Amino acid sequence: MAKKKTALVSGGGILLLLVVALVAMRLAQSVDDSPPPMTAQKQAQLAALDELQQAHENYAGEFNPREREPTLRDSGRAAVGLFIHNTYFRIAGDIAFDTEHLSALLVPKESSQPVILDDPGSFVFQPLNGSVTMPPKALAALFNQYLTDYDDTQLRNTTVRTAPGKLIVEGETAKIPGLWLPFHMEGSVRVEQGHLFVYEPSKIEVAKIEAKGLLEGIRLQLSSLLDIETGGAEFSGNNVVLDLNHSLPPPTQDVNVSEMAIDDAGVHLTFSSDFNPEFPPTIVDSDSYVMIQGGDIKTFRAVITDARLQMVAQNGGKLDASLYSYREQILAGLFDATPAGELVAYLGPYQPADYLPPAQPEGDDDAS
Repeated sequence: MAKKKTALVSGGGILLLLVVALVAMRLAQSVDDSPPPMTAQKQAQLAALDELQQAHENYAGEFNPREREPTLRDSGRAAVGLFIHNTYFRIAGDIAFDTEHLSALLVPKESSQPVILDDPGSFVFQPLNGSVTMPPKALAALFNQYLTDYDDTQLRNTTVRTAPGKLIVEGETAKIPGLWLPFHMEGSVRVEQGHLFVYEPSKIEVAKIEAKGLLEGIRLQLSSLLDIETGGAEFSGNNVVLDLNHSLPPPTQDVNVSEMAIDDAGVHLTFSSDFNPEFPPTIVDSDSYVMIQGGDIKTFRAVITDARLQMVAQNGGKLDASLYSYREQILAGLFDATPAGELVAYLGPYQPADYLPPAQPEGDDDAS
């Protein structure tokens, strides 16, 4: 009987000690409200990300401000910031700009939607500030791969050369169906209204016969001899007029060319607007890159809000990037991310698309 009493007393003592310990732990927790180290570490990480996000907010606040209350699926920005440095930037095929330094906005045509990189027709390209060069081969490609690439075209096999202050265009024309005649034009170019590229030939030859004086003598104009049926390009009197906002493949452009010059390297264009934003800091060090900063994009099947994405060449050289072939270049390269959610795409080499006609006739590579 004494042993049972001793056991009961011992068991009761242990139970009492457990109760006291639990009470002490609870009292300690009520005094110290700090979260466990694992939770505290995660909260500190989120706070650092919030600071980084605020820095991006302050950076883009002037030229790409928030116009809506942001949510997890919507940054609230009306556009996407684009920054291109020392990059050969192709729209499609060989239609390209050798880009020295350019800031721009990509503006969705539907304000509630992100910029869909796979659908260039869904947004507008709006340069803010910078300089680009369209080399002769890119100008030839604009005609051969886009402006005259349709059934019953009256122009084909266009080549382009540039010289100081002069643009030289050659090819074949068929005002009479089936009768292709060589033509040669050369003259000056000027920009009107910030987006009209006006080519004024001072010399025109058709079938190696000087035609400009003949046309003037019989009171005919170049538009009666040559024709083009593509939006954004036309023969107007004796001039060729390209509307830079509509003569390039999608996306639609909204440009203001403040300066233009021509030399052996091509046509040099300087863009300007009310904004000249500083370039954001790069994610990885590179002297050649495309940076997407702020706003929402859809790429592949993912929507990225308040995007911060840098594209560089996988081989470390000058980036040769194509809007229409960016998927293939990403798949041929590497993709990386930082703890802050920044993305880096190391693009593989550009491969010509097999569905495009040649940029210029074979054997004329020296024209570029």
